[in-house]
Amino acid sequence: LVLPLLGACAVTRAPQTLPASSAGIEAFSLSGRVAVKVERRGYTASLHWRHTATGDAVRLFSPLGTVIAELESDDQGATLTTSDRKVHRAADVQTLTREILGWDLPLAGLRHWVLGRADPSAPIDGEERDARARLTTLAQNEWRIVYIEYAGDSGLPARMALAHERLSMRLLVDRWDFPQ
Repeated sequence: LVLPLLGACAVTRAPQTLPASSAGIEAFSLSGRVAVKVERRGYTASLHWRHTATGDAVRLFSPLGTVIAELESDDQGATLTTSDRKVHRAADVQTLTREILGWDLPLAGLRHWVLGRADPSAPIDGEERDARARLTTLAQNEWRIVYIEYAGDSGLPARMALAHERLSMRLLVDRWDFPQ
């Protein structure tokens, strides 16, 4: 009896109309899921990420929807607030995540990579593109990014895998939003 009721409560969203290219996109929000593996330990979470010209705000959620961590960064530095409300600060996200989590989150590059483009401030070590000129693989800043799937006919990634030394990460984007 409960299962049909749960199915009836499911929220359906209208299909998104996404841009054919990520060119010109400077600010975005995305919702999705992330899986991180560091050596033999693995973590999964849902995430909401808002990127603007002035900074980033990333919220990670447990499978039950509780906030695991909140990460904010801007020109003044980076702050990580954990689920127990402890606040950690550092000059930048990579330093902060290295100190607190034991691995570097390359947010400076990731804000470009998640849009399906290389970080313009760093040299490209290698890249491959599909017939539509979208990245399929990218090597940059000692990271290897594989674009597994794009969102429909858009130029925006829907699934990607990232690897660096002892860390691998998979990102699935469920929804993109762009400021008007």
